[in-house]
Amino acid sequence: MKAKLYDQIKTLAQVQPDFADLMIPKNTLGTIVECYENPEGYAVDIAIPNQKLVGGYEYVNVILNADQFVVVNTVSQPLNVVTQ
Repeated sequence: MKAKLYDQIKTLAQVQPDFADLMIPKNTLGTIVECYENPEGYAVDIAIPNQKLVGGYEYVNVILNADQFVVVNTVSQPLNVVTQ
């Protein structure tokens, strides 16, 4: 697999999300939140700048193929989740 959970990626081309009326620009950063093996695919949370919103970003989740992005930062160790 090209990427793993929580890796940061950058899109290589414009991407049209399935459930949004916007186009994700090339070179947009995102984070892998799920990995699929057969066929290989990745659910990615992407932050798109939008100054009209509080916080300045609109968040979209898309499914990407391995050829639609490059990994720019890998997480060497998963985050520790504390439950009570």
